[in-house]
Order: sequence, then C-alpha cells, then structure tokens
Amino acid sequence: MQDLPSFDELKAMAEHDPQALETLRLTMSEEIIQHASPAMQPRLRAQMSHINQVIAQGKNPNHTNVMLMAELQQQLKRFAQALNAPDTLTEHEAAVMPFRRPEQKTPPTGT
Repeated sequence: MQDLPSFDELKAMAEHDPQALETLRLTMSEEIIQHASPAMQPRLRAQMSHINQVIAQGKNPNHTNVMLMAELQQQLKRFAQALNAPDTLTEHEAAVMPFRRPEQKTPPTGT
C-alpha cells in the first residue's frame, strides 16, 4: 500500500495541485477498501460514496471540513450508542405506507 505523504507535502498539494490531492485521496481510499475483507467492502464503498457526496456539497475547503466533521461526530455518536445501548438502535420502526397514485379526473366533454 502507498504511504501517506508528509503533512507539508499534503499542504503543498492542497495549495498548488488540489486535483493531485483529490486523486491521492481516491487512490488511497480504494486501496484501503481493496485490502478490507470482502464482507466489509460494500459497506466501505457506501461510506465512501457518502463522503464523496458531502465533499461535493462543500462550498469551499473550510465548509467541506466542517461538514465532514459533523458527519464524523454523528458516526461517533452512533458508535457510542451501539456500544452503550444497542437496544436503542432498533427501537424505532417505520410504518410502510402503500403508494397510491392520485385519481385522475377526466375532463368533461363539451357538448
């Protein structure tokens, strides 16, 4: 697996070649997923997709970092909940409602 460059190198990439930094992020993420167990790979790909969506919504690097930090805090909260009170993770159930198309009214015929 590829080694993560030093902080100074990453900073220089962010300032002078952000596309190279993004390529590095995606390449290293893919390597990590490839080295994970086959059972975990779909979950990791889903998480990666979610992270990519959050990054795409960022208006600037600072905004993106704030949004990613909020996501991380939400995940840590859920992890703590799973460790401390696992029963609370499944206590909510959703009611599944059938989808019904609105009835179409036929226009009156003009005679």
